[in-house]
Amino acid sequence: MGKVISIHSSRGGTGKTVIAVNLAMILLKRGFNITLLDLDFRAPSLFNIFREGIKKPVGYWLNDFFNNRCKIDQVLIDISESCNADKKNLVGLANPSIYAIGDMMSKSQRWEASALDKLYFLRRLLLNDMKIDYLIYDTSPGIQYSSINAITSSDWPIVVATADPLDIECTAKMLSEFYDIFKKKTLILMNKVFPETNPPHEEKELINQLKETLSHPIIGMIPCYCDVLRAKRDYLLSIKNPTHPFIQKLKEIAEKLVKY
Repeated sequence: MGKVISIHSSRGGTGKTVIAVNLAMILLKRGFNITLLDLDFRAPSLFNIFREGIKKPVGYWLNDFFNNRCKIDQVLIDISESCNADKKNLVGLANPSIYAIGDMMSKSQRWEASALDKLYFLRRLLLNDMKIDYLIYDTSPGIQYSSINAITSSDWPIVVATADPLDIECTAKMLSEFYDIFKKKTLILMNKVFPETNPPHEEKELINQLKETLSHPIIGMIPCYCDVLRAKRDYLLSIKNPTHPFIQKLKEIAEKLVKY
């Protein structure tokens, strides 16, 4: 049976979306059926990332599915061909228009409860009926209702953090006040943590410090690669530059996930 992975962070700017997208592509290339959903309704970005690989205009968005305007098969887009993949690669996109973002930000608690039911329906449909191996959520940062729903309905929440002391403090607080209360087994992925030239012993020291501070296992440490920061919209490094050290680090993390 497949697994659901939510990619989350305490705040924006951690590289969460770059990691979610490339992790999905790496697992796809490894021979798994993948579905990637954009649940960051406040700042959706997957449409812009995959725009070149989408051959037809988007008829329906994930917003429409959660608003009972369509079925999920009208939302999911197969981009396997554009990724040169033999396996199933589906994406569900959030509407990037200002109107749609405002609409999703104004939802009531009752609506969000209904959205959680739909997420559980989605995971059953995709994992059981459509034989998806990994369903990956790109979530809103912080504790928003949409991110709470994503985390609650996932098997493996991965929290992306940087070495910024404020980010670590916010991450630790989010873990203790939310994740630990819900007893979610959580993995920490540290991104942009030190220059790529730092010696290995410094990485080990930092891992030990973070394990003590965050009280959750560290699944990986990714250095700060300046060219990745400057890449702007060129997020699909796993396809366009598969030998990049950033991608090699993500491949190591993907291997660990497969063995869990």
